[in-house]
Amino acid sequence: MAAATDTLQTAETLREAGVPERQATGHARAIEDGCSEATSGLVTRADLRADLANLERRLVLWAVGVALTVGTAAVSVLARLLG
Repeated sequence: MAAATDTLQTAETLREAGVPERQATGHARAIEDGCSEATSGLVTRADLRADLANLERRLVLWAVGVALTVGTAAVSVLARLLG
C-alpha cells in the first residue's frame, strides 16, 4: 500500500516556511519514506474481501460436509431399524 503523501507539495510547504530548497526536498523525501514504511504492512479492502470470500467458501464446504455426514448417519440408522 503506497503512502498518500505529496512529496512536491510537502517540499513547497517547507520552502514557504523558510526552509532552504535542498533541505525541504530532503525532508519531504524522508517523510515520504517514513510514511511508506509505516503503511507497508497495512491490509487493503481488497485483501479483506479476498479473505472473506475464502472464509465463505470454507464455511460452505464445512456445511456441506456436516449435511452429508448427518444424512449418511440417518440413512444408516434407518437401514438398521428397517433391516
